[in-house]
Amino acid sequence: MNQTDLTTKETNIKYFGFSTLVAVVAYLVNTNIVEDLPRKLSESIFWLVVPIIILSTIASVLKKDTFLSWAKLTNYYFIISIIIILLTPTSTHGLDFVPIIKETMTIALASTYSVISLLLIVYKSFKK
Repeated sequence: MNQTDLTTKETNIKYFGFSTLVAVVAYLVNTNIVEDLPRKLSESIFWLVVPIIILSTIASVLKKDTFLSWAKLTNYYFIISIIIILLTPTSTHGLDFVPIIKETMTIALASTYSVISLLLIVYKSFKK
């Protein structure tokens, strides 16, 4: 195993470890807080990192260039998602067909990230 493979594996372990830590902290905060805003925020962050945990497990067997592309996407995803979730309201007036609130934005962001990541992984894995 050369140095670049070791660095890739270490980076993958960092993604998995950080995501797992964030998920555990968000879960603990979510179960111990009764106020609405911090509870919804911690719940949203929990569901944002679940796809990262799953995909970092998949990424442990990827080629280096595929992993680096996925890691770059994940960095942008996490930062942009946190900003969007922080700016999204916790409730609406109730007349919306699909309300734009933290829960729906979390589902949309996590789903979009999962699909884009899987497409990127498949594309880069079969690219010569």
